[in-house]
Amino acid sequence: MLWLFSQMFLLCLVSFAVGSLVTWLSVRARLQPERPKTRIALPAPRPAAEQVVIAEQPLAPADPKPRQGPLPVKGNSKTMVYHTPDSPYYRRMKGDMAFASEADAVSAGYRMWTTKGRVRA
Repeated sequence: MLWLFSQMFLLCLVSFAVGSLVTWLSVRARLQPERPKTRIALPAPRPAAEQVVIAEQPLAPADPKPRQGPLPVKGNSKTMVYHTPDSPYYRRMKGDMAFASEADAVSAGYRMWTTKGRVRA
């Protein structure tokens, strides 16, 4: 009978030790500081003297005839993102700003569109 009691005591002691170890490891993992996430570098803000102000113009309705020159660059003033004609979002976006070229959009403080595949986390 003493042998059975010692076996049961040893089994309880081992299970308690294993449970304590698992609990300690999980708490220890939560207490370690998280590594900072890498961020995409954005261009530095321009001084107020260099900023270009472009008057907001509503986009003209689409002509049934294709245009001879390059299509305008559409910009979203809320997100400060511009879309070029090769953007997959160009047709369905309602741009509240229009630029003649990408250089005009960049000089106004807008950044180029990106797809989820092009964004690095």
